[in-house]
Amino acid sequence: MALAAAIFIVLQSEHREDQRTVAAMAETSELRSDLDEAQSRISELEETTIPIETFKGYAQQYGIGSEFIQRFFDDVVVYKDDTGGVVYQPIDYELKQNDYNWDNLVRENGRIYYRPENGPEALLGVDVSTHQGEIDWEKVAADGIDFAILRLGYRGYGESGIMKLDDRFEENYQGAVAAGLPVGVYFYSQAITVEEGLEEAQLVLDTLDGRDLAFPIVFDQEEVFEADARTDDLESDMATDIAIAFCDKIAEAGYRPMIYANTKWFMAQMDFSRLDQYDKWLAQYYRTPFFPYQFQMWQYTSTGSVDGIDGNVDLNLCFYDYPAE
Repeated sequence: MALAAAIFIVLQSEHREDQRTVAAMAETSELRSDLDEAQSRISELEETTIPIETFKGYAQQYGIGSEFIQRFFDDVVVYKDDTGGVVYQPIDYELKQNDYNWDNLVRENGRIYYRPENGPEALLGVDVSTHQGEIDWEKVAADGIDFAILRLGYRGYGESGIMKLDDRFEENYQGAVAAGLPVGVYFYSQAITVEEGLEEAQLVLDTLDGRDLAFPIVFDQEEVFEADARTDDLESDMATDIAIAFCDKIAEAGYRPMIYANTKWFMAQMDFSRLDQYDKWLAQYYRTPFFPYQFQMWQYTSTGSVDGIDGNVDLNLCFYDYPAE
């Protein structure tokens, strides 16, 4: 923790400096002196250690991001709870662990690739919905994209929880397939009962009507940052029951199910130990992901750029060659 102590001293000075950018020049100069002094003490602190709990206290006090904190721990999963508190959840080594070597990540032209020396390169894909507007799928395919996950539909987060198809699902499906891209679909769930989860799965199956998919059918269950969202009080056991019911119904129909979530939802809102048999799609916008358990896809940004799509789009790496099945 020697380096950690030095980093936090610098962060304290920078934090104060950020808050006073509109102050008088004299005050800014004083802050710069504080920062210079803190930086000069780094070499003195190289052999200094601080207790783990002190480190955690600094992290909480100064609002340090989960990605930064995670760098100092390899036996816990770090995430923020609803109040902004930092959670350090011990890793369950009884669950399937992933064995990805993140030294194989390559960054080129604003994108991330996974290129191991031995073994296949990860596939690069997009996931889209009506929010991306009209898409030129021929340009998407020509821009190095290997697959697409399309929103098929969603359930509203309001009290009625009405299910709807994505306005552009058919258009996107036909366009992506015509461009030669293998596709999967996802359903944005706001189910609060197992029965509703089964209704969502049935809507997906009815809409697909037996069409072949190269990639999975994904159950997307997320936190809604809106007042009175119907899933606000959804308990972990029920959220897990719903996901399992959806996935099992999809599997019974001959498709491959998958569950999408971010770190917090997987760790806090679901009983992850009950989901070991299902494929996972992790949303984690870290420079290098940290998630100990097995997952097949990684959504690494929501601000990607792809020719043929106006504005930002999610970019994903798939470590499993689904089309080969």
